[in-house]
Amino acid sequence: MKLTVALMLCMFAIAAADSAMDRVMTLVDAGELEGAEAAYALAASVVDPSLLPAELTAGTEPARCGTPAILEATRLAELDPDSPLAREALDLLARPTLSGPEHILDSPAGWFKIHWTDSGADASNLAYATALASAADFSRTVECTNMGYDVPPSDLGMGGDTKYDLYIMQISSLGYTTYSGEPSDPSTPENDYASHIVILNDMTENLMKVTQAHEYQHAVQMGYDVAEPTWFMENCSTWMEDQVFDEINDYVGYLHSGDNPLRKPWWDIRSGSGGLYWYGGNLWTRYMSLRMDIPSVRQIWELCGDTTGNNMLAAQGDVFEDHGMTWEQGFMEYACWRWFTAANWYAGCGMYDDEATLWTPGPYVFSYHIENTLPATGDEGVYPPETYGIAWVKVNLSSYQSNWVNIHFDGLNNYEWNLGVILWDTEGDHQFQWYDVDLSTGVKDVAVNPAGWDYLVFFPAFMGNISIDHTYDYTVTYTTGIEGDPAPEAIGLSVSSNPAGPETQVLFDLPTASDARLQVFDMTGRLVSTLHDGEAAAGSHSAVLGNLVPGTYFVYLSADGQSASRTLVFAD
Repeated sequence: MKLTVALMLCMFAIAAADSAMDRVMTLVDAGELEGAEAAYALAASVVDPSLLPAELTAGTEPARCGTPAILEATRLAELDPDSPLAREALDLLARPTLSGPEHILDSPAGWFKIHWTDSGADASNLAYATALASAADFSRTVECTNMGYDVPPSDLGMGGDTKYDLYIMQISSLGYTTYSGEPSDPSTPENDYASHIVILNDMTENLMKVTQAHEYQHAVQMGYDVAEPTWFMENCSTWMEDQVFDEINDYVGYLHSGDNPLRKPWWDIRSGSGGLYWYGGNLWTRYMSLRMDIPSVRQIWELCGDTTGNNMLAAQGDVFEDHGMTWEQGFMEYACWRWFTAANWYAGCGMYDDEATLWTPGPYVFSYHIENTLPATGDEGVYPPETYGIAWVKVNLSSYQSNWVNIHFDGLNNYEWNLGVILWDTEGDHQFQWYDVDLSTGVKDVAVNPAGWDYLVFFPAFMGNISIDHTYDYTVTYTTGIEGDPAPEAIGLSVSSNPAGPETQVLFDLPTASDARLQVFDMTGRLVSTLHDGEAAAGSHSAVLGNLVPGTYFVYLSADGQSASRTLVFAD
């Protein structure tokens, strides 16, 4: 069945996109396609684009992952089960039929059944099927055996037996995972389903490997709750590529240009219908795994599985609380972590790992948000921050070392803003703190002592769920005193002697009781020791540095949504 003439008339609304899936999703987001017609177009865009008008397919390339369109198509079709077009959409998503004689290969571990053919449009070969089988076994070993995720529910023999089914076919994405037509796990009350995966029949070995790891994570997710939002599904699946095949680093391509959290920080972290932001958003998941621990991401999915329906943000909040911080603290810290990437990353910053140096060109600052002379004024410019969006403002402190630098921020009144402030020494120290902005006035005044710091970087973050433009303005001044109210007390970090020895005390101060993590890193970014990790009361604390190999190190403190690092030299 072809789509309606009405669809043809709205082709003018489509911007250039990489894939048929992106073009269809553009129309769905714009409200030009709805209901069963949207379900059919989304399913066809991944499974059989020849069913779509040529305007939606001409000049396209395979989508990175067809699962987002498949999920949305299934959800829309299930809302209108009596519609012939919805039924056709579900038929497209059912177990596929290969273009030639079907060959079967069981994976070496016996967990997967590979379905492939050597003739017709879906033609592949035994070597490709064998490589996929090995990649599938390795993905399950890492994700389920090593990382503890539940194995996806059984399909109860739909593919011939209870092994997980992988189909090698010619499709318009690198791969997709679908639960359409699959059984739910009868042993649980959860919204969990079996699934099957379809993999493109012609990829390089490395691309095939990371695609399999990516799609198998989707299968795992569907085994917890199919109703959870696509944005975090893709965040996690892209992050999982690097967990399973760390040496490949295909994910880095999502961070070099286009739509990602470094190049478009003003976007909502949940953004990404079409385009590549979902995949660049793996940094949010990566942040969680490094800031808390790797199991924290699995724990989010376990909480989602316990409650039917979309409760992703609530589940994330619960896991943050289990690790001594709020979701809001985590989000603001994530904004700070995004700054310390590419050329801004250094070994002792305590944020991300050395792969962050690969994420070039790094965090994007609008030219009108780069301030070299004070006083300076500015506003949101072209792109106001969306909900959970930010904008970095960079102030050069080289000529302003003796007195005070004051930030006056004034955001849209009666809505929730936060203000993050980073003091940064490019040689390898930083201090980060964030503040709640007055809800009624939208105003926050922050004073910082610039002595010894190269740059002040501050960022407004809009935390409310409203659709109007999130406007703000700011003024940065250099004065002999503090303008307005002094900033709330920040965490403190210092060492009793530098150069340091085994008995040197690492001193830290907390304005309020909180979980605190005090760590030592070497110049390569390797974690050398953890001096404190757990609850700490408000006030002053100390820890003995201990014996180290002579050299330069960084001490990193994270507490109460703030962070700081200091350089020390260890001598004999």
